[in-house]
Amino acid sequence: MRVATYTESATSSSKSPAALAVLLLTVLLGTGVVPTIAAFAGGVFPQLMTPLWLVLYAGAFMGLMFSHGINWITWLVRYRILLVFLLIGAIVSVSWSIDAQVSAERVTHLIGSSLIAIYIGFTIPLLTTLRIFALMLGLTMLATIGAALILPELGIESYEGTQVWRGVFNSKNDLGFWAGVGVLLYITLSESFHSISIKLMCFVMAGVCLGVLALSQSATSLIAMAVAGALSLYLYIASRFKLSFYRMAFLAILFVALTALAIANIETTELVGRSGDLTGRGEVWRQVLKLIADHPLTGVGYGSLWFPTDATLWIQQGFFDFTWIVYHAHNGLLQIASEIGVPLALIAILMVAQQLIEIFYCQYERQQVGVLFVLGFVIAFLISNYAEARFMVTRELFWIFFVALPISMLRQINLVAAEGQTPSDISFSDSGIVAYAGVPGKPWLGPLPSELETPHSSWPAQSTEAATNRIQYQGEDEELGHHHDDTADQPDSTMSLTETDIDLGSLFDDEAEDQHDDSLNVSGELADRPEMPSSVDRSAKRTAAREPETFDHDDTFDVDRYDVDFAVESDWVDIDLDEKK
Repeated sequence: MRVATYTESATSSSKSPAALAVLLLTVLLGTGVVPTIAAFAGGVFPQLMTPLWLVLYAGAFMGLMFSHGINWITWLVRYRILLVFLLIGAIVSVSWSIDAQVSAERVTHLIGSSLIAIYIGFTIPLLTTLRIFALMLGLTMLATIGAALILPELGIESYEGTQVWRGVFNSKNDLGFWAGVGVLLYITLSESFHSISIKLMCFVMAGVCLGVLALSQSATSLIAMAVAGALSLYLYIASRFKLSFYRMAFLAILFVALTALAIANIETTELVGRSGDLTGRGEVWRQVLKLIADHPLTGVGYGSLWFPTDATLWIQQGFFDFTWIVYHAHNGLLQIASEIGVPLALIAILMVAQQLIEIFYCQYERQQVGVLFVLGFVIAFLISNYAEARFMVTRELFWIFFVALPISMLRQINLVAAEGQTPSDISFSDSGIVAYAGVPGKPWLGPLPSELETPHSSWPAQSTEAATNRIQYQGEDEELGHHHDDTADQPDSTMSLTETDIDLGSLFDDEAEDQHDDSLNVSGELADRPEMPSSVDRSAKRTAAREPETFDHDDTFDVDRYDVDFAVESDWVDIDLDEKK
């Protein structure tokens, strides 16, 4: 099993209007909001859902081919071979399916849904995806409140004699899951904004989602949100305190062991107001296990047994003794095993493990906004599959985001500019750097004051060539350019961002007559140093060089991996460097 990490390079992502349109429609259709409203409205609207999905499938495929050629297929074979095996297994299962026509139709939707996920992951940066999703989810939560209060026949359903909220979603469980995910999403995204008002809005929406989750009375979603939130908080704290990987792993194993012990010895179903068999799910699991024992290698064919229609209900009635219609196995793993066999169910487990390894590794090595949410979503998704079946389910945002978000996360931290590409945010003139926009809130990812304000002895006046060191911030590429004289011996000034400590090396020529020891030591705030003008007068500097200043020299940046408050101007800095005499 090959695991992709941030060390693998990829071409930069684009945010095309077509890709954003696909994302918007996918969210509205995949969460069930549009289908639910269409079914409530009646008429021809429900019949439009399948054509809309087919249009999205075609658009995703053409977008991948036009944007990436066959490179996306190569990437899948190299880093998502387990996903490829699952899709091929579903396709092959049509040959032995009890109802081949139904299986073929649903395999088509499975392939199409996976193509949408791959297209979103390859094309739209993670932070953009999360912000658009947050906007759409906020609107659907407000619509849910309006439906429950104004149109109770749409927004409220009866569950075991109790009136619960379902809003504009398919069911109370779908509402509960996306409300729980919304809590994690808005809290995570609050870290990506500098505006206090937007941060406050994120926390308000998190509170709204938490209230809607309580009104949906979805016990599984509540547990999923709590566990995913606790694990994300643990990793956040561990990264803030810079715990070693082995300490993090040990504490994680200890946390899982304690949780498992609590589940084994505490009647958790009573804590969330459910019966011991999780409201009849125990009987479903027993009969599904008997079916798997009868067809352990192949299953009965993808999509032929579950989500029955009037024409396919006879299949379920022939295998089970249910007195009611069971639309899914109420367990994602059991559903896969019953449809395409135990071997492919084991491959699904390996795929989950692969993605979790990638997420943990990315969070440990290079924290960025959104990675913790990807972890929280995947954990919530997996926990929800304990009592619901959402793995490899077509035309659902559960499966689409499970595939798309880890891909988008990897590409966000893998982005490497094409060799020889000119930096778009650095301007040069005959006298050197004219302007460079640093990264707000992350001065170690922007221009160093010592480099911008102090004339570099190795910058020739007429040179316009730049040796570009590639760095990245929140899915957007930033480039730090320096002018060098290729004919002279130059010190190594490479900036390494793969570890917490950033070794700048020697920034100046030790043999230069007017050298300045102008290093910085950053640990949460900039070291005290005299304010220097953005435009440097070389003659004045040459005079000051006769009486060299003394600085505490430390070539190591001891920086925090997360955003900290720095007094850094986000405006462009003008540099005027005269030719050294």
